[in-house]
Amino acid sequence: MTVEVRTFVITGEDSVPVEGCGLSFSRDDHVQGAIELHVNGVPILGRDEIDTIDALWSLLLTYLERFAAGKEEVFNFPERRWTLNLERVSGARVLVTFEDGLDRRRTVASEKSVVCGLAAGAVKFFGAVLSFAPIEEWSYRRDFNLAMKMRAQYS
Repeated sequence: MTVEVRTFVITGEDSVPVEGCGLSFSRDDHVQGAIELHVNGVPILGRDEIDTIDALWSLLLTYLERFAAGKEEVFNFPERRWTLNLERVSGARVLVTFEDGLDRRRTVASEKSVVCGLAAGAVKFFGAVLSFAPIEEWSYRRDFNLAMKMRAQYS
């Protein structure tokens, strides 16, 4: 089972991979971007699901941490009326569902691959952000460390 995660940042009219955007991140900047998430070849999230990207990743990490602790709830995007839901089903698998009011995308995959894949995406995102962020943005370091912990826990 494969989980592919990439993060894009909106710069002008373009969306570029976060690793090469060159933007200086700060929590006050409200940088817009999107997470591209494919699970077993099914596009769950794409470049059209734009939100404040650092807040989105930070809240998604908190959601993953709560999910790993056994709490099942729906994740709401910070600025949109969209939801992402991980629901445990039989055989150590999860039903991954995205809904935006008009569209529903869903697939089933192993819990380990989904959580580890999302955590790895967060590690990549916050690692890139830390290379561009002002030194005083300690919350990015906190999120990076949480993503590292989640990835190790599900590896």
